[in-house]
Amino acid sequence: MKTSVLFLDVIFLGVFGIGCGGSTARNSCFITAIVTPLSAISDHNAAPPDDQVQFATVSSVSGNCPLTPDTVGTWSTSAPGNTSISDTGLATCLGATTTPATISNSGTVRGRKFISATLTCR
Repeated sequence: MKTSVLFLDVIFLGVFGIGCGGSTARNSCFITAIVTPLSAISDHNAAPPDDQVQFATVSSVSGNCPLTPDTVGTWSTSAPGNTSISDTGLATCLGATTTPATISNSGTVRGRKFISATLTCR
């Protein structure tokens, strides 16, 4: 009897223990998409290039992420009267800002939008 119970225990663990631990593949996806530097200060009275800040997009993707295509975006500023931004992300202070200007890029990484940055012009 002991042998048959032990045999059944081994069979039970063998059959039901096969799936323990699950798959090693994870359904997690980590995407970082930011405009850098996140915050900058420049002087509108300074001569170029001291009145300018170079912004860039930085991203990383890891894990099991969707295969959504990335898009190249355009640069924009929330304060076009006091700041300008070129197609390459070079921002120029034209006047003092009362609140920081938001610098954005409309591109996406795997469907995720870039986190915007701020520019303060003194």
